[in-house]
Amino acid sequence: MKTLECRGITLSDKQTKICVPITGTDLEEIKEQAEKIANMNPDVVEWRADFYDVKNNDETEFEQCLKAINDNLKNIPIIYTYRTSNEGGEKSIDVDDYCRLCKYVSEISEKYNVAMIDVELYENKDQKDIGKLLLDIKSTGVKVIGSNHHFEGTPSEKDIFNVLKTMEEAGADICKIAVMPKEKVDVKTLINASKKANKELNAPIITMSMGELGAVTRICTRMTESVVTFGAGVNASAPGQPPCEMVRFLLKASESGKIDCNVALIGFMGTGKTTISNALSRITGFKEVDVDQYIVEKEGMAIKDIFAENGEQYFRDLETQALRDLQEEKETIISCGGGAVLRDENVEILNTGSVIVQLKATPETVFERVKDHTHRPILNNDMSVRHITELMNQREPRYNSVADIQVNVDKGDRVETCYYILKELEKTGHFSVE
Repeated sequence: MKTLECRGITLSDKQTKICVPITGTDLEEIKEQAEKIANMNPDVVEWRADFYDVKNNDETEFEQCLKAINDNLKNIPIIYTYRTSNEGGEKSIDVDDYCRLCKYVSEISEKYNVAMIDVELYENKDQKDIGKLLLDIKSTGVKVIGSNHHFEGTPSEKDIFNVLKTMEEAGADICKIAVMPKEKVDVKTLINASKKANKELNAPIITMSMGELGAVTRICTRMTESVVTFGAGVNASAPGQPPCEMVRFLLKASESGKIDCNVALIGFMGTGKTTISNALSRITGFKEVDVDQYIVEKEGMAIKDIFAENGEQYFRDLETQALRDLQEEKETIISCGGGAVLRDENVEILNTGSVIVQLKATPETVFERVKDHTHRPILNNDMSVRHITELMNQREPRYNSVADIQVNVDKGDRVETCYYILKELEKTGHFSVE
């Protein structure tokens, strides 16, 4: 276990802490946010000073803000962060002013319970100067979070690791990187680089993949081994930042969630069964099985080829056998094909050990998600909203009648969908967290 103590808080790679940002633009708004956030009981609070509307970066004003925050936080430790526009922040700032404010906040840190100061590693700034700034800050008893943000994409696994390693070598106590994924593989890249960094570096790490696609990394911290994750309080401070309450529940689900059944995801094509299955599996650690993929692997051919060579009836028989096989599994998330529950026999099989969760979306949403697909046999001859609507009207009554839980997925937020599913399972007694 890797741990770090600072101002009464212990950071550990085995128990992630929740940080909520304060993003007020004036002193009154900062006070109001601090009071509301204190009632959310986060482990630590980040003051995003770049949101504060100050003209001359006056040190006295910054101290007033820290006092207001600390007075309302009920002893919750503070992270001071001035995120520059170069790294996705609200304002540009002269490098000397940036360093001056970081140093000043460190000097008054004990008075206002500032535990950590976020320091960006400027690409063009001399590393000796950064090293001196970090030493000055750390001499006051504050821990330094070295940070770097990539809003334009996700660097390679090697590059992510090297950024974190450079931060440690520069003197950072905690090494943080945030990246923007463009496709699913980017999220995996961030996770793999995080694991390598946590294993090989002495400093704890904070890593995340941003946006909706990467939001699961804010929850699946047992995979990234991040010591801190960020949840929105009054406002979010970064893309893909889920609300604090949601983060807290899903972290507990990830760390200690228990389930007494399988979860079978049903719904029309394009409702995101595979996406949600994957996200639920990452969050809970439960096994994930896609029924269509299960059939493809057993038959050695694509679904469209099975339809073309043997017909739909043959495929449906394979599907029934697959569902029967999968009921032997425990704690498994089963992503069913769109027509799986049209057979009574399949529903009976699922009911022996699964809770059936229906994902619902409008025909327009489904069309937008599948319009460029070529592997949807029943749509290949008529890819239109009208045809999708007709098919959905045929199937939705059946889905509605067999589902134990229904979730609307038009919004497309996979973390929020997983949260709702697990909360509903908790209500029915099938899922619990310690």
